[in-house]
Amino acid sequence: YNRVHDLERALKSVQSQTFTNWEVLIVDNHSDDNTDDVVSGFNDPRMRLIKIHNNGVIAASRNVGIREASGAYIAFLDSDDWWKPEKLRLSLDALNAGADLVYHDLFLVTKTDQRLFLKKVTTRGLTRPVFDNLLTNGNCIINSSVVVKKILLTSIGGISEDYDLIAVEDYDCWLRIAKLTDKFTRIPNSLGYYWAGGGNISNLKRTIENVDAIVLRY
Repeated sequence: YNRVHDLERALKSVQSQTFTNWEVLIVDNHSDDNTDDVVSGFNDPRMRLIKIHNNGVIAASRNVGIREASGAYIAFLDSDDWWKPEKLRLSLDALNAGADLVYHDLFLVTKTDQRLFLKKVTTRGLTRPVFDNLLTNGNCIINSSVVVKKILLTSIGGISEDYDLIAVEDYDCWLRIAKLTDKFTRIPNSLGYYWAGGGNISNLKRTIENVDAIVLRY
């Protein structure tokens, strides 16, 4: 919502992918900036803009994208994050090698004019059973790094739209997928950039509330 400058950067990073057989579903919560103009300006038939009222529940937007996607795999990309050109190709290599869900590190970005990327949002490898590892040691999977089989998202009924899971619905999603498969693969590369310079939904108070919600569920 009203993230046109971030969105433009994210979309350019998809257009720059070395793997080109993709579609982008931009799910917009009826922005009143010039999001529509920027999307149409790409003039790319692989991009489609979808409008919904998500009532502050981002999972609702993600679920629309999942349902509308025509491919066998879903890759998530938040509007303020962006990918390196080889992200999709390397992710598909891992999926074709037998993974059901792949993820990787992202470079940490805290300033709009940042040029050096020395810090990372780091992930970890997951021992089996993956569900136990995730629940015991916490979420280590960054949303904008994930590529996952669509059939798994469909099998779990999509991402939870419960209000008490806002900002941690992705963690809940990985836990539910881990009940179906242990084939989670960490790619040992930093294949994108994670914005942490403000405007993010997560905060410490919400994190504590989210942890309580996960504990009650599991």
